[in-house]
Amino acid sequence: MLGTLIGIFITSTGIVVGADSVLWGARAPGPTRVEKTCQPSQRSVAVLEGWYGEGLYLHRRFHEVCRTLQRTSKALSVEGQADRLIDTLRRAYQDRSGALPLNAASLPLPSSKHVASIAVAGFDGAIPMVTVRELRWEKNRKGQWRVIGERVGKLSFQGCGAGFLGEDGIASLLLDTSLHFEREKRRPAAQAAGKANHLRKEENCFRSAFTADQAKTLYKTAVRLTIDHGDEFMILSGTVGSRLHLLTIPAEGTVEEELVDPEQYVGALVERDRGVSGFTAFPEGKGGGSS
Repeated sequence: MLGTLIGIFITSTGIVVGADSVLWGARAPGPTRVEKTCQPSQRSVAVLEGWYGEGLYLHRRFHEVCRTLQRTSKALSVEGQADRLIDTLRRAYQDRSGALPLNAASLPLPSSKHVASIAVAGFDGAIPMVTVRELRWEKNRKGQWRVIGERVGKLSFQGCGAGFLGEDGIASLLLDTSLHFEREKRRPAAQAAGKANHLRKEENCFRSAFTADQAKTLYKTAVRLTIDHGDEFMILSGTVGSRLHLLTIPAEGTVEEELVDPEQYVGALVERDRGVSGFTAFPEGKGGGSS
């Protein structure tokens, strides 16, 4: 249950969070689709990426904490919500994993140091924010493994920008200057996202014209490219996809939700040439009713 693709975008018209719903790698029969997002407050959205635990116990705790945060009388900041979520998941994981191994040469299950990430996007007052926490294994000074949950710099930004979590090996290429997927990079959504990231570095987010509709188009394109080209980038088949959940947090008002079935974001693959995509995504203004 390590496969997923999360997209988070701060646009000129609100914050957009995209998450797929496929449940990949489960050892026992059960659901093939899960909800990876929740709303810890009326003005924020949280997402969970990574290992959900045997019997999905981390996934359950994630949603339980969200419901608790929804009912709390004391409003927490975006950072505070992220801290509450990751601290609860860390304790739950430690309770299930038992004694820590003393041998620094061996990693406990899962074999990756990375266990899971949570991201919270929302508004603190009028300021749009995204912050990320990672749950992972790390050695202490004695060479013993311990589980920690801490803030990571990846995707933490204010004002404007675009980024991905999870199986982002292909999605992130849409935002860089490499020669991969040149056709998709020329599309308005990718160009606007790339410019927003550049403006964020210059602290000029007020100049960003990246819109929520473009963010939705970019996310759906990233999911489809990952499905079509995952094998070329060592992303296992079936780790990303199924129904997509798109949530928009406008500058004012409540969170808007949209469900996108696979047939609504499937495009036509016209050619492949040395790993450079010829995928033609749906035109701007079509597909899924959101762009």
